[in-house]
Amino acid sequence: MSRTGAKHEAEDLVADVFVRAMEALDRYEDRGLPFVAFLFRIARNAAIDKSRRMRPDMSIDDLVNHPESGQNVEAEVARSIEREALFNAMSKLKSDYREVLLLRFVEGYGAADVGRMTGRSEGAVRTLQHRALDRLRKELDRMGQLSLFDRLSATRPGSAAPGADAAE
Repeated sequence: MSRTGAKHEAEDLVADVFVRAMEALDRYEDRGLPFVAFLFRIARNAAIDKSRRMRPDMSIDDLVNHPESGQNVEAEVARSIEREALFNAMSKLKSDYREVLLLRFVEGYGAADVGRMTGRSEGAVRTLQHRALDRLRKELDRMGQLSLFDRLSATRPGSAAPGADAAE
């Protein structure tokens, strides 16, 4: 969902990736990279293709009118607004920045793993991550949502300050 914005679109994308992976399986060559790197490349390309065809239609109205549960609507609305702000800020980042942030902090991969998946060195991943976090912070600041960045940075394991790399 981090790339599509909606559960049903994420499910469609997973199905598309599965079909593409099955079709490409005979072209897979072991080059010393984990098989997941092959799958990731297919998923990345499918996500790019889908985003070119259609922009996600996420709206505040949908999030407010259809809360996930009736228990704490105010908290859900606040989380939804924060999610949308983060989604909007992430959408303004370069695709390489988004990719590294999603793999590192949403998917939980280490810098070395992300490097293998994307064909970059671990150092290049860390540099991209630093630049992406800096750009995300600036974008959230521009949107008046810098406190969201500060809260997210504080919840990252092993981070003493925004932009600090998580211990691996």
